[in-house]
Amino acid sequence: MAEAWYHAAFGAFYPVVYGHRDDAEARRCLALLPRLAALPAGGGERVLDLGCGDGRHLGPLASAGLAATGLDLSDPLLRAARAREDGVPLVRADMRALPFGDGSFAAVLSLFTAFGYFGPEGGDREMVAGIARVLAPGGHWYLDYLDADRVRDELGPAVRERQRVAGPLRVLEIRRLDGDAVAKEVRLTALPGREAEAGALGVGPHGIAYTERVALYTLSGLDALAATGGLWRVAGAGDYDGAPLGAGTRWVLAYRRGTRP
Repeated sequence: MAEAWYHAAFGAFYPVVYGHRDDAEARRCLALLPRLAALPAGGGERVLDLGCGDGRHLGPLASAGLAATGLDLSDPLLRAARAREDGVPLVRADMRALPFGDGSFAAVLSLFTAFGYFGPEGGDREMVAGIARVLAPGGHWYLDYLDADRVRDELGPAVRERQRVAGPLRVLEIRRLDGDAVAKEVRLTALPGREAEAGALGVGPHGIAYTERVALYTLSGLDALAATGGLWRVAGAGDYDGAPLGAGTRWVLAYRRGTRP
């Protein structure tokens, strides 16, 4: 069986490929969350950054007085997170099998579309069940997800191709709809004269190619999936500045664990 795309996609090159998603954006995202639903007050409550990547959200969480823990499957990204935020607990694990006790966290954060990798009939449901299990009663799951309606409207039957430069890499991205998912083929190659830099990021002379695939849920579909774990949507925004849902480029959603509102 072929290795799943997320094993290839989250290498040491990932923060460079998505360098435009920077610390300033991370702070904007985190500043929005308390406006949607109250984050813990900063008294050392435990918060889980699920799919923490290289840790750009961990520092601001710790600075807010929260006991942040980062979890990711990628060794290279966890090494980068450790270099960035030494002292913050980091755990290597699969998002579908959280190695924490029941009710361990006051909040769980799934940011920068760290959701939808496994499909509605597969591991996404397991992931939601795990999030609900590790949340304390009354705790919140914050989901920063793409605006799937906008993606469907923008792509339609088309195939969108874009080339750009990121550090020592040339990046080719080809996006298309693939059933109930968006697929993005990514090809990374070294720029001439920068092969050594690219090699240090794990991009060798033949380059790297993989295809990201993220499920496209409707809002009602996300709500139904969350409800299987006893999580109920209490607020949402369309971007990090708090635009209404549908008026921006993202869905930033807050779900509460407990009885249905």
